[in-house]
Amino acid sequence: MKTLKCVGLLAAVLAGSQVFAAQERVGDFNLIDETGTAHQLSKYGYQKALVVISQANSCSTNQELFGEYRIQKTKWDNEQISFVMINASNNDDVEAVRRFKNSYNPDMPILMDDTQLVAESLGITKAGELVVLDPNSMTVLYRGPMDTPGQGGEAGTTFLKQTFEAIASGDVRGRDTVVIDFETPMGCELDFPAKITSADDVPDYETEIAPILIENCVGCHIEGGIGPFAMNSHQMVQGWSPMMREVIMTKRMPPMSVDPTIRSFENARTMSVEHTQKLIHWINAGAPRE
Repeated sequence: MKTLKCVGLLAAVLAGSQVFAAQERVGDFNLIDETGTAHQLSKYGYQKALVVISQANSCSTNQELFGEYRIQKTKWDNEQISFVMINASNNDDVEAVRRFKNSYNPDMPILMDDTQLVAESLGITKAGELVVLDPNSMTVLYRGPMDTPGQGGEAGTTFLKQTFEAIASGDVRGRDTVVIDFETPMGCELDFPAKITSADDVPDYETEIAPILIENCVGCHIEGGIGPFAMNSHQMVQGWSPMMREVIMTKRMPPMSVDPTIRSFENARTMSVEHTQKLIHWINAGAPRE
């Protein structure tokens, strides 16, 4: 991982702040945007990269840079680089995001991450942050802010531009992840209360996780059922937990999982935000018995 630190939007790069490590990898995910359209990372495989811009209605950085986002999208679209936004703010619901999009017209979808699980998996911590992903290798190519212009005789930054140029030329295989740390103004911070709670107190299998599985999964995952395995023991559930995480994060399970903000069905099997967070956090903790 190549780490370069920036302070604020116009700060200089700190000398000697580089370290090197393997590329960051991420799992597949599927989120629905403000119009009800699904976006799955792996289905962007026809593109060279997917740029995910963290957005929050209260973030002044987003508001100031919407014009620049549109410019970058137009500039790199022909190089097979797609742009989306992601809203993982606890303060914004889909209606608020729709109003915000109508006001600023970013010309790209805003994915609604109501569980915050995708933002967590991508390492997003604040609005105004960009994560550039290779949808084929499922790796992170860049994490940080927009490039900053030069000011007062100080040179600007070009880390994002260099990343885009490398993507366009096809020179990203084995490339280190570029990480630019930066400060953010008030209103751009993102809180992750469910993640913190689960880290301090991992959900209990018997009293919290098993009831979620019974309500949402066991109807199919029983002996002789249509599910590929039976959730008849903790050992069985723990063994299949990586696959469970994948199908939940890509919205393949529970089946007939419909976004209630778009359309309602009596037989929909949508798992609640709280249950989804608990289950994924429990799996991330190793799916413990105790």
